[in-house]
Amino acid sequence: MTLSPHLLQVCNVGTVVGGTGACAWTVTRALPDWKHTVLFFSPVRQETRKAFDEISVETISRLKRSELEKYAPDLVLYHNTARHRIEEECLTWRAIYYQHSRVAAWSEISTVACSSWLSSQVPAKDRPEVLQQAVPRAVRPICTSRRARLGEEIVVGRICTPSDRKWPRELIPCYRQLAQEHPQIVWEFVGCPKSLQAELQPAVNHRVNFHEAGWDARSHYWNWDVLLYHHPTLTESFGRTVAEAMRTGCIPVVDRRGGFCEQIEANSGFLCENLEEFSAVLQVLRDPSERIARSRRCRAIGDEKFSLRGFRKRLLNQFQRLL
Repeated sequence: MTLSPHLLQVCNVGTVVGGTGACAWTVTRALPDWKHTVLFFSPVRQETRKAFDEISVETISRLKRSELEKYAPDLVLYHNTARHRIEEECLTWRAIYYQHSRVAAWSEISTVACSSWLSSQVPAKDRPEVLQQAVPRAVRPICTSRRARLGEEIVVGRICTPSDRKWPRELIPCYRQLAQEHPQIVWEFVGCPKSLQAELQPAVNHRVNFHEAGWDARSHYWNWDVLLYHHPTLTESFGRTVAEAMRTGCIPVVDRRGGFCEQIEANSGFLCENLEEFSAVLQVLRDPSERIARSRRCRAIGDEKFSLRGFRKRLLNQFQRLL
């Protein structure tokens, strides 16, 4: 009998909602025939344990060589791991460093970047190969309302990690302007901090629903016509939310920056430079036929680029060099 290869993944924050934990979860689903262990450098939330199901999930403060010898993985996958978290002796173990943002990689092991944009931020001689991740298709609710909307009223959502960094106060005047110019829109926010909700609600004329962040919250994509993401200062290396939205036919309308630019293709979503362009796109999407056509195109692209099957192939191509 051939034993399954054992992959050990090392992540930062013990949550499966956003960040490296979501990517680690996706890796386990792309490689169901492998044995998996996932280590976090912070307490693991119950939601995370439930999502990983029967996979071994543990918390550590620092990765030591003795732990690697105990788990005996065939390969280690580090997700944005800080160097000081790893004992020096661990660096001789076969491993790949998966870079998700503009952090310092390690010269001792192979590095891959989550997007071409992120790879381009590294000097040419050290530029890592690109390993674009996958996303699962969100569970579809029994009842969805998107298909029933054939008029000009549309639902526009935003889903983000519930942190002040992801929800800056500068968003309030942006949404106020968009709501004034497009009074037919119903807004939905997933993960918006309580401190911001009190000001956002009147800014969008109280046409808003707030939802808690969580693994199951991704199902809201099925009821949204548009995923709108704008951040005045933060450039995303790769948009998991963009990929997730596309896989459900939700149209992404996002900043023309970072990894977004390589995720969105012609006749699917929109890339915008400024608030005026965001507003112009929302005007275009008032046309139901435009929404339907772009929704279909988004889903086709999403299934082609971000499926688990494609991700598995990309992963195994990288692993083959080491195993």
